Amino acid sequence: MDAKIILGRILQRLIDEEHAQVPPLNAFGFMALKRSSVVVSRETGQDTPVPFARLVTAIEILQQHPEIYTQGPDALRPFGITHLNSPIYALLHLLPKEVYEP
Repeated sequence: MDAKIILGRILQRLIDEEHAQVPPLNAFGFMALKRSSVVVSRETGQDTPVPFARLVTAIEILQQHPEIYTQGPDALRPFGITHLNSPIYALLHLLPKEVYEP
């Protein structure tokens, strides 16, 4: 499935559920959609914009490496997602693993 279609599904699920969380990790609440990002609230900090481009990159990485789905947010670091990896990981988990598999 195209990464941008998956992005749309993630955003819709976030709006519907109002938060994203992979227990026992921190939750991220939906705050707002902007032109090129989604703003999430953090349990432990300030509201954070997550650029759509970074989410699309993470989706494409997960499509190529589906094992990352169960390895935690740090599994995104070797692929260049070193900032925002926790909210991105939580957002990716709004959809089941099968969505990302080829």
